Parts: sequence; C-alpha cells; structure tokens
Amino acid sequence: MKTDLVEIFQTIRAGVQPYATRGYTVHENSETGYDLYSEKNIEEAGERITERFFIGIYINGEVVEVKLNTAEFTSNTKDLKEFGDDKTGYQISSLDDQKLSEIQTFIEIIHTNFKEKEWI
Repeated sequence: MKTDLVEIFQTIRAGVQPYATRGYTVHENSETGYDLYSEKNIEEAGERITERFFIGIYINGEVVEVKLNTAEFTSNTKDLKEFGDDKTGYQISSLDDQKLSEIQTFIEIIHTNFKEKEWI
C-alpha cells in the first residue's frame, strides 16, 4: 500500500506514459502534473477541434487526482469523482495493487473509446 503522494503520482504516471506513443501528446510533464491530449484535427458538428484532453494526473493538496475525458461515455462506478468539463476520475490518498489495476483498466477503456470515435 502506497501512501506517499509523490510515489502514487509516479506509479500512475509510469503506467500512462506509454500512451504518448499511441497518438497522444504530452502537454504537462512536471513533478506534480502530467497530462496527455489528442491533437488530431477533427470537424464535429461544424466545429473544428484541434486538441482533446485524454488524461491528467496531478498532485493536488492531500490527494492525487486522475482525470479522464469521459465525454460521450458513461460509467456507473461509485468510486469516480466528477471534475467538470467532461472529466471524471479518482482522488487518491493511498494506492494498492487492486486500485492501480482498476485505474489502468479505466484508462484503457477510455483509450478504446477514443480509438472508436477516431479521436486519435
């Protein structure tokens, strides 16, 4: 069980970094924040979209926040927190293998959704 926020952040970031080679671009990579965006140019409902948030991991006070773009995607997982702007995810103060696996599975589901929507 990990309780150090920096260690939790680094563990989750290590699992997310390979997505940077799967069509996403790093926008922030610091000691307290890491996020990825799709920069595929898409026209949707007559509007041109040049970037779309995929995932962000941030140390925020006493928790690590893992935010995912859940636009056009619904989940009924009770552990998820709504962050607004189509971002849903986790606020974590401790991390065990089961929670890490749950987070990694959710990230892969959202990545698959991005592929199906042709956002990457």
